Parts: sequence; structure tokens; C-alpha cells
Amino acid sequence: MNLNKMRCLFLFLIIFTVAILCFYFLYSQERLYESPKAEEYNIQEAEAEKTEEDKNEQELRKQIPESRLPFQVNLSSEILEQGDTVLIQIKNREDMDQVSGELGGDKISFLKSESGNWIGIVGVDAKQSPGKYNLVINLPKEEFRKEITVVKRNFPVTELVVTEELEKKGYTPSTIEESIETKDNPSMYEIFEIYTPTTYFDKPFNYPLEKIEVVGAYGNIRKTEDIELQHLGVDLDAEENTPVYAINDGVVRFTEDLVNYGKTVIIDHGLGIFSVYLHLNKFQVSVGDIIEREDIIALSGNTGYSIAPHLHFSVKLNNIKSMTSVDPLRFIETTKKF
Repeated sequence: MNLNKMRCLFLFLIIFTVAILCFYFLYSQERLYESPKAEEYNIQEAEAEKTEEDKNEQELRKQIPESRLPFQVNLSSEILEQGDTVLIQIKNREDMDQVSGELGGDKISFLKSESGNWIGIVGVDAKQSPGKYNLVINLPKEEFRKEITVVKRNFPVTELVVTEELEKKGYTPSTIEESIETKDNPSMYEIFEIYTPTTYFDKPFNYPLEKIEVVGAYGNIRKTEDIELQHLGVDLDAEENTPVYAINDGVVRFTEDLVNYGKTVIIDHGLGIFSVYLHLNKFQVSVGDIIEREDIIALSGNTGYSIAPHLHFSVKLNNIKSMTSVDPLRFIETTKKF
């Protein structure tokens, strides 16, 4: 092999080697740029598979009867002020025949709604001590527990007013206090001791007047000298002979003319829930009447210890171990969350 042929062969080997290296470099670069696309595709594919799995699981859950799903407890609030009401909803357990429970030792009233869910209503008294209370709900073979916080509510303090006209009728701060404790309250509390274990109602509660204007706050502390009375209801503005409506279905348990509260109606709605209407001018119902929500039960007035025409409206809850006076307007607002 002459010198020229050797040079040609050497040059060919160099060119071939360079070509191989160039091809390898270009191939590596192409894979380098392709690999993120491949990774992105795998992530998208996994997400698509997860979405499909979720859809399949949802479809599977639809095929399972609600009675076999885990129970779900919803509370209207876990932090309550004095006078508040808490609404408890238990879902996905239509198979349960009975639910019981208590909040801080007070019995909770439960009813079964048309949807099959269980509804519980329990109140916090205006004089309930602030602090932590255990909510316990007993279900068949299961128990639900939650800690509920009760916080202090700042109630307004006003003067216990007695006009000259009321003085002429024999009202003084001391006679008002005495007759409330010895006459009016004992008569009413005999009714509040009644406990009807079933409900007369199946709808949220409504307001007792077409127009709601508060002229006397719930929990208001009325003081004069050494006498102090707490207002455990709301005073609503109402001209004399304004129609007063039942806030829900129930049975009339009481229609009497009391010394301080004047003409009074008490309605039993079942499960220990009572609505109270004071200072009325005329009764439109009698004891034992079965009434429906928004039926006219009376005409408002100015009877008893009353400075001007108005409606005193309150709600009481018989919790078996204790009687609870709740803010009636907040009670109605809470039940509207049925």
C-alpha cells in the first residue's frame, strides 16, 4: 500500500469517527428534549386515571344505600352565646329508629325529618355559665362526641320603670317581683313541666307578627334599688289588637290573665318546646285547641305590667333536667336551617 492510499484510509477513519460522534450527540439531544414531554404525558395520564377512579367511586357510592354510609353530624355552631340555640343534623342514617343525646347534661330533643335525617334542638339558657360543655349523641352501636363552647353575652342593663298609671293599679318594684315569683311563674311552670315526646310540627318556626321590631331586648336586666329582674323574652312593637300568630303547629296549653304578664297564651309544639305570648288584649284560642303555624291565636294588647302596647314573646325548652329560656328570635333563625 503506497503512501497516498494510507493517507486516504486514515482520513476516512477520521471522518467516519467524527460522523459517529455527531450522530450520537444529536440522538442524545433529541432524547433530552423528548423526556420532559414523556414525563408530562405520564402525569396527565395518571391524573386522568385518578379522575376516572373518582368517578367510578362516586358511582359505586350511589349504588350503596344511604343507611350503610357513615353517619354525618352537622352543627349550626360550636361556639354559642348565652341564650343561643344549636341545631344538630344527622345525615345518612335512615335506618335508625331512635337517636338520643345531651349537652352538658341537658337532654336533646330529636325529630326525624321528611328527608330521613334526624334533627336535634337544644338551647343554652341566658344564665348558663360560660365554659366548655360535652355534646354527646347516642346512635345504635355508635357515639358522637364534640366539645361545645358557651361564651358570655353582654346583656343590657336598664331601669325597672313603673309609671304613675301602673302605681295606681298597685304595681311597685317589690310587688312586681313578689307576684312573678309566687303567682305568675308557678302557674306557667306547671305547663312547662309537660313533656310531649313527639312533635306537632314538621317545618321551621316562624315569627309571631308580620312586622318584627324589638323594643325590649332579650336578656335585658331591669334594675331598681335592690330589685333586679332579667327579661327572658323579647318585647316586640305592636299596636293594640294587632294579630298574633302561632310560630308553629302545636296544642294550646294555657290561656289565662296573669297579674304581671297579663293575658297569656302558651303553645306546646312537642319535644319540650313551648312558645309564650304575653300582655295580650284578646284570646282567639282555647286550651286544648290544635293549631297550625300562622294561625291567629290572639290580639296584642297592654295588659298586666306593661308600659305601652306591645307583644312579649318567649321560647322555653324543657330539657327534662332543666328549663331553658332561649332568645326566641335567634331560636327561629336557627330552625330555619332545617
